[in-house]
Amino acid sequence: MGFLLGAYGKLAAGSRYRSLQARMMRIQSKLRRATRDVANMEKMLDRNMKRELQDLTNNGNATKGLYQQSMYNALGQSKEFSDAQAIIAQYQKDVKEGGKSNITSEQVAAQSQIISNAMNTMNQQLSTSTAQVDQQMAFMKSQIENKYEMMRDQFLEPLKDEEDSLQLEKDTLESQIQVAKADYEACQKMEQADVKMLTPNYTGGQG
Repeated sequence: MGFLLGAYGKLAAGSRYRSLQARMMRIQSKLRRATRDVANMEKMLDRNMKRELQDLTNNGNATKGLYQQSMYNALGQSKEFSDAQAIIAQYQKDVKEGGKSNITSEQVAAQSQIISNAMNTMNQQLSTSTAQVDQQMAFMKSQIENKYEMMRDQFLEPLKDEEDSLQLEKDTLESQIQVAKADYEACQKMEQADVKMLTPNYTGGQG
């Protein structure tokens, strides 16, 4: 009777073990694919966000450069500024040539003040414009980061949930496989023990 129980038990445990192994192969395949999908999605989102942030930075710097160039052009086109530069340049030329200049030091000081005031005004305007660009860039940067955070919730988290679910199923299957393997080995030992008991002893001699 023990022989039959052992043989039947081994057959049932072996069938269950093979079934669980087949399920494990399918789960492992799905898990590898899910892990790959998570990694690919993370890379794509990170890459796209970095590109948008870099584009934002490049556009911001370009805008600042345009503001600066525009202000320098406007300053150069100012007659008062150009005249002041011309007067000072003439004074410096006269002094360098060793002659007496018709331009007084008071006139030079006044023209220098005009240039200084114009430069200060331009720098203040440039600073204000730069600050506005920085403020707008900070706002847009926040919008980009929030957008990709929402995209992670929408596209990445479901993939991670699936990966976690498959990992849990794999862990559960591993435990079931260990139990099925132990059952199979136990039934095999029972079968082998009963086979020994049923085998006749032919070691006795004839009289």
